[in-house]
Amino acid sequence: MDVPDPVTEYAREGFGIQYLYPYQRLVVANVMDAIEYADSGEAVNQVVILPTGAGKSLCFQLPAALCPGPTLVVYPLLGLMADQERRLASTGIAVVVIRGGMTATEREAAFKSIESGVARIIIANPEILAVPSVIKVLAAAKVFHFVIDEAHCIAEWGDGFRPAYLELGTSIQAISPRVITAFTATASPPILDRVTEVLFGDRTYRLIAGAPDRPNIRYEVQPALSMRRAVRMAASSRQRPMIIFTASRSGVEILAEDLRALFPCMDTRFYHAGLEKTERTALEQWFMASNDGVLCSTCAYGMGMDKPNIKTVVHFGPPSSVEAYLQESGRAGRDGQPCNALLLRKAVPEDYGLRVESARNNASLPDDRRSRIMAARARTMYDYATGSYDCRRSFLLRALGSDATADIACSGCDVCEGSATTRGEGSKEAYDVAQKHARRFRPRELAAFLAGKPGSRIDALYGTLGNWRADEVEEAVFQAIATGLIDVRCRQPWKDRIMTGKKTRLELSRANRHPRRVLQ
Repeated sequence: MDVPDPVTEYAREGFGIQYLYPYQRLVVANVMDAIEYADSGEAVNQVVILPTGAGKSLCFQLPAALCPGPTLVVYPLLGLMADQERRLASTGIAVVVIRGGMTATEREAAFKSIESGVARIIIANPEILAVPSVIKVLAAAKVFHFVIDEAHCIAEWGDGFRPAYLELGTSIQAISPRVITAFTATASPPILDRVTEVLFGDRTYRLIAGAPDRPNIRYEVQPALSMRRAVRMAASSRQRPMIIFTASRSGVEILAEDLRALFPCMDTRFYHAGLEKTERTALEQWFMASNDGVLCSTCAYGMGMDKPNIKTVVHFGPPSSVEAYLQESGRAGRDGQPCNALLLRKAVPEDYGLRVESARNNASLPDDRRSRIMAARARTMYDYATGSYDCRRSFLLRALGSDATADIACSGCDVCEGSATTRGEGSKEAYDVAQKHARRFRPRELAAFLAGKPGSRIDALYGTLGNWRADEVEEAVFQAIATGLIDVRCRQPWKDRIMTGKKTRLELSRANRHPRRVLQ
């Protein structure tokens, strides 16, 4: 006679899930085994690396109601905590949130729910776990399963602006859970080493790693002389719903305002951690329900927020690492449908180089090893965006330490399709004018000529970028100078006049000896 599986039955009844993936079942089995052998004394430590959309949350939500003590889940962002609270409440699981900024009444109610055993899942952030009164309540509640979601943040943020992540190991020792599980979608070997060092010290752990490939995502890198034009074209022509990630709060606000001004019919909004809670909640609800919205966001939106039908993720400039890029691009296509991840970069990527040097010289880091790791990760992102290699997908998988890339056929990237380019749009037009009219124009005069402004007509090259906006053409000209595509004379008699760049002339002379196309 078959014995019913309580986890599978609960998955069907409580979550409407008919089956679990093998990796999910393995993670849940480790938690359930710890219940059976609760008297063995030794905690179960595990790191779970599963791609975005593989159902990591179910791995702790399902056994939560079956464990003898509550499950504590640590999230990095308040928006993510609120999102998960709503999702869990809809399943009927008793959940409580503890975080900074709670009123005395709210905290008292939360503590009462924990102490009475009503709360089966406790949601927290790292900073609140540094509060002694909170640790005291959690230790007394006999937390069974201590979960760290988005665990790569330990390495990403712990050594910088969120040192509370580095104290999680101390919190674990004080709370003494039976199972500790760190979940992440991506972790290269250096990141994995740092996560396990902070959480487990020298204790052993189990590693459960699924294939990181997301075959429904098409990867593309687009160099741009005008980043403004590149992001405007992407927003107006690519499939939506869409997220556009950029680094700063002011950047996402400016970007959203620019797109709204140019495309009034496009529903474009911005999101970052500096917004009020009510604003963030309203934006999350809007975007979750939207079928054609464009959300300009910092990394504050994305981790664990499960909008299934995002068609395009655009990065306006580089993220900090390959791990961050895969986390954020992985917001696309969680419904399994074809989608796109587009990285826009300047034709001369000086921002990458600065990030590498900054990581090397960051005196706040406690030792050279971490500094070297940060610099190496920035360099890997630089190589992804600018290097010459056989396949975007294989590069990303190799960067994560995957040894299975030879067995994975690329299901979509611009390199494999033959559409990748090494020069930004407008390069040929700027070069042609600088070559034919060498030492005739100053930079802004060249921009006016390319844009086709009245009074500058000379020949057929006039207005070759006439379908661009004036600010885009001007940005492209100055970026062409920065790349060395064209030069500005520094001495008389043609001081401040444009001519072709020495670097480009050298490339063209080499191309004549070894035929290949340099300007694409």
